[in-house]
Amino acid sequence: SPCRFGSVMLELQCRGTGCCRGQLVLSLNYLMSVNNCSYPLWFTFNQAPVLILSGFPAFKIILVSDSGFADFTAVEVEIDSCWISSNNCPLTMFSTDIFNAIATESTLFIRQNQLVYYFTGNYSVLSLQVPGSSLWTRALTKVCVSKLNPVHFHHNGSEYVIVLGGGWQEGEFFLGTIHGMMCRLDPHHGSQDMLLPHLTHLLSADTEKAFVMLLGPEEYTASPLIPRGLSYNPFSTIFYVWGNVILQSYDLVNYVHLFDFPKRSHIRYFVQSYAGEFVCVTDSEEIWFSVEGSSVISRLYPSEAWNMHLNLQLMRDWPSCLHFPQSSPLLYFSFQLVYVKDGRGEGKLIKRKFPLHYILSYQHLIVNQYQSFFHPCSFSVMRIEDLPAPQRFTRMEHYRTEPPDVMDRTGFHNNMSLAVYQGLIYQLLWLHFAYSRPYADPVHDPIWRWWKNRKQYAEYFFYVASNGNSSGGVYVNMESYVKIYDLQPNNKLPNKIYLDKNNVYSFSVFLSIRSTEEMGETPEENSLDYVWLTVVLAHPKFVVTHLHRQDLIGRGSVLYKVSGFGVAVSTVSGCSFVSPSSTPLQGYAMVPLFIGCPPGKRLAFDITNTLKYTTKQNKRYFNCLQKNPEMPCFFFNDGWVSYQHVLCSNGSYTLKIIGGGPYSENRIRFYSLSEILDYNTEKGRASWQVCYSILKASSSSCRWVCEQNSPCYDVVPLELTAPDYFFLVEVSNRAVDKSTYCDYDLEFVIHIHGLRLSRSRGIAIIKVSTAILTGIVFLYIVCRVLGPKVLACFARLMQRLEEAITVRTGELWPGDAIGEGSSRPHCPGLLLKLTPGTGMGAAWQHSGVITGAGKWDEVLEVVCQHRRRRSGA
Repeated sequence: SPCRFGSVMLELQCRGTGCCRGQLVLSLNYLMSVNNCSYPLWFTFNQAPVLILSGFPAFKIILVSDSGFADFTAVEVEIDSCWISSNNCPLTMFSTDIFNAIATESTLFIRQNQLVYYFTGNYSVLSLQVPGSSLWTRALTKVCVSKLNPVHFHHNGSEYVIVLGGGWQEGEFFLGTIHGMMCRLDPHHGSQDMLLPHLTHLLSADTEKAFVMLLGPEEYTASPLIPRGLSYNPFSTIFYVWGNVILQSYDLVNYVHLFDFPKRSHIRYFVQSYAGEFVCVTDSEEIWFSVEGSSVISRLYPSEAWNMHLNLQLMRDWPSCLHFPQSSPLLYFSFQLVYVKDGRGEGKLIKRKFPLHYILSYQHLIVNQYQSFFHPCSFSVMRIEDLPAPQRFTRMEHYRTEPPDVMDRTGFHNNMSLAVYQGLIYQLLWLHFAYSRPYADPVHDPIWRWWKNRKQYAEYFFYVASNGNSSGGVYVNMESYVKIYDLQPNNKLPNKIYLDKNNVYSFSVFLSIRSTEEMGETPEENSLDYVWLTVVLAHPKFVVTHLHRQDLIGRGSVLYKVSGFGVAVSTVSGCSFVSPSSTPLQGYAMVPLFIGCPPGKRLAFDITNTLKYTTKQNKRYFNCLQKNPEMPCFFFNDGWVSYQHVLCSNGSYTLKIIGGGPYSENRIRFYSLSEILDYNTEKGRASWQVCYSILKASSSSCRWVCEQNSPCYDVVPLELTAPDYFFLVEVSNRAVDKSTYCDYDLEFVIHIHGLRLSRSRGIAIIKVSTAILTGIVFLYIVCRVLGPKVLACFARLMQRLEEAITVRTGELWPGDAIGEGSSRPHCPGLLLKLTPGTGMGAAWQHSGVITGAGKWDEVLEVVCQHRRRRSGA
């Protein structure tokens, strides 16, 4: 795949060879040579996602790999190579080589001449068509740099790199701090005397002993001590000073001089495995090896044992690239990156396993070649048994992910099936990452959320697939994606162990002096007195280890039961032999032990058990009208028990309310410190206590109480139903749990429905309701008692009104109706209708004229007069 990094295009094959476009390079022969010196690989231990290698003469090229150099990419960096030499910073020789390269988790560092650059992009940019000049930033522009040095471990979320000054700044060093993508280089003035104040400048005289404690009165030579570097193993707390000697110290005060390393050799770089061994490479490409805690240092190459191993491999007709040490920069401790040439002269860069245990075994045989043949170790069989399940102590979670089944008759996967499988793996990683939720699932498995709604259709999908009708031609079996809980240790110690407070890691070590059919030739080989186990602790103040020995005389074996953990080392130094399983360096094992809160432990609100216990305690469970499966409701009047689910831990916790809001989650607010104190303690200014208790395995139930001065007091209903309230609850074990190093702080929301009304509002509602009901009852009684009389009065009133409205406007006594000369009063605009049979005589109407008998004349006269007065006549 082509990758641009600057103005030069590199086109390469990512399987070991490469070529360059611009200046065409057909093979690695133009970049490397078998006569080149070896280079170390510098990176942050167990943190760097990629590894980089520099040191190609006349080329500004680095090799980048994200697979431990199983494959790699050649990248030509575009940086400014200009450097003006001066008296303060003299430049002996200009070179375009990249001398030092360091890979960290966040960035890359390179040095060319006296210039230091760090990478400001991200690693995915390395394979994109982007200008590379803007991705490299120069640091320490006013500093004369002589060398870059890595800091192999991160601390407090930051990574570091050390820059050594040169020229007029000789003896000064600068500490670069990398936090995320931010890089800061701060000067720290120092010198060799300040770093090593307890050491003398002369070498101690050789003795017949393997080591000498440097206390002061020992004899010294005229040869100067030339330290070239410092190295520290935080797991074993051993500090090394190396150069033309190897000095080790356990307390940074007292030093031990290891005399097996010759003072004529000068170490160029020092590599640690951080598992109990270290290797150093000298200027003459000699490779030396030693085990931490031992005074024996062995030269692996060149050596007679190396030649013996080489000859045996040639007899087996193994490929020459597996055993020639040409240009071998160390990759990991047990692997090398080697540049070799085949029979046609074509160069290749390969990764090989260093044959350490073979060479050490051959060395042991060569040293004892004039003695009777015996076992190189005091035991012939070593087994580690009774190991606990690894998940709890290694904190590694394992999943089984099988590829989907292909419906094609050939059974070969195609682009569709590979894309589906890649998508499934990505989805699984996303579920694993997003599993850290405040609410615990019913099943402690991120995949449960993946299939929970489709599990019931599993048989249907299988039936469709069995008929070859699956969508896309692939079938995904749900049972093939599960989390593994029953992982077995396979009688092997883990790579690392995490121990919480009071945790115990125990196992057994079985040592046998002979196999089933073998017997030793000397009494010492058949005696159990020469077989014993030692546990070395790097931090005895923090780790307690107990050993229990049991001699199995009939079986010629010893069984050690180890509780606690440290570093187990056999008593025989240099005990290594080639076993059928090719297990290297039998007889000792070192495992880093991390004491503190193990990674991955978290606190979660266990909704499932909380609902079960609440339902059992209250004999009922009332959910909300609008159900939310992610957040179940709890009834206000029911007792409530909070179950906190902690992976691999049970302890004590405090529960308090730190926020809340009515009606919906959007109205939740955080309470102030004074409010939290008032709302969660009995001695606060308010009289409300939601629940403040220490939750243990046998938790007691709490009840919600919303009294005056509490935030949930006097919540006005918006509908006919009772209001809801959302409490923000904090569960923590700070200052109350002494059984763990973990500091938990969990926040989650509790939905409460059926909230009570406040007392004042309830009394007001009762008063208004009582008044309304009393009025209704009073009106009912009045209607029942006085109703008939009122109706009768109303009927009479209506009758009178009917009689009154029968009188309407009109003319009274017209002349044409009565006759001329009539003396009866005439009332215009008035018409009266009289009903016969009223006892006042008969009456009739004719064209507005009223006639009758009896007293009607007088009545009409009065009515007319009244009419005239009103009309103003």
